[in-house]
Amino acid sequence: MLPVMAVEATVKPEAAEADYAQFAQRNLDKLSWLYPLVNNKLGALLHLQLRHDQLFFMKDGRVVDEIGYGDNGKRFHERDMGKTMNTPQDITAQGYWFVEPRFNAKAAYEALGEVQDGAYYSLFSNQCQDWANRVRTKTEQIEKEQNLAPPPGRESYDALYHQVAPTVPAAWYFGMIAVIVGVLGLGAPLVTGFHYLKLVALLLFAIGVSDMIYAFSSRAWGTFASTVFFGLLAMAGGVAVWVSDHFILTNSNGVLALVLAVVGCARIGVAVRSRPFSAWIGTFLTGFLLLGTAWIAWVHKEGSAAAWLLGAALSVSFVSAGISTIWLNLQLKKKQLS
Repeated sequence: MLPVMAVEATVKPEAAEADYAQFAQRNLDKLSWLYPLVNNKLGALLHLQLRHDQLFFMKDGRVVDEIGYGDNGKRFHERDMGKTMNTPQDITAQGYWFVEPRFNAKAAYEALGEVQDGAYYSLFSNQCQDWANRVRTKTEQIEKEQNLAPPPGRESYDALYHQVAPTVPAAWYFGMIAVIVGVLGLGAPLVTGFHYLKLVALLLFAIGVSDMIYAFSSRAWGTFASTVFFGLLAMAGGVAVWVSDHFILTNSNGVLALVLAVVGCARIGVAVRSRPFSAWIGTFLTGFLLLGTAWIAWVHKEGSAAAWLLGAALSVSFVSAGISTIWLNLQLKKKQLS
């Protein structure tokens, strides 16, 4: 018998007639204890968040179709993975939440036909977030060229826009590791701050190297020059951060304060609007702690406390993520026993 070849998913033609198209995200299962490292503004900028992006086509409050880019280098439907979603409630039940903006369905449908998926899947250079970014860019281009616009407003199911916990949390002992790392970091936040910046430098350099490898091995000559350029740029950025980490940390307290304030408010907002609230108490308290450190950083804009504050904030985030992981496991066990 011949082996069955995996067929790449396509979108139903009726998706072009949907009311609108919109991306949703979900946190990757079993990795919640690592979220503080990359599930932040930096991770979003580098397309390295531990999240998956899936495009949904909606009509009359129901899912017409959904599609995303998988780690096998092919497009796929979540329904083929056992995650059938027809209503907004189904979407949130599978750990997804919608992210702005919403798009014209016809433009998004055409964009899917024009966007190149890349030669193969690459963690740093070509994964689901890179793919989603290309689809967004192409959709916006088509909307502008054809004067197409999505309908305004939101779904009446408000929970669809709120971040939810992963459907499968990390093991409780990974949560304990995160708590221990966070507590140790609080004991030496200055060291933690500098180490985190070193990690950022390594990530940037690794992204650059991955871009270079991808450019030469994929032989995608249409984007070869741009891929090499951005690869070299990322490598240079990594080197720059590595050699000037002390200068960056001790001269950016004002920027750090603003970032901490925004992240703190976002955490509080997510916790207050998420259900069950009991699962998000750690996130709620962390938000207030981040606002406090933001105030301290703003007061000492010209000081040298940035590394200390960054390390403390990162450590608190680890403790929060660890406690949240442990708590989610307890809630899951309680649900299984009931």
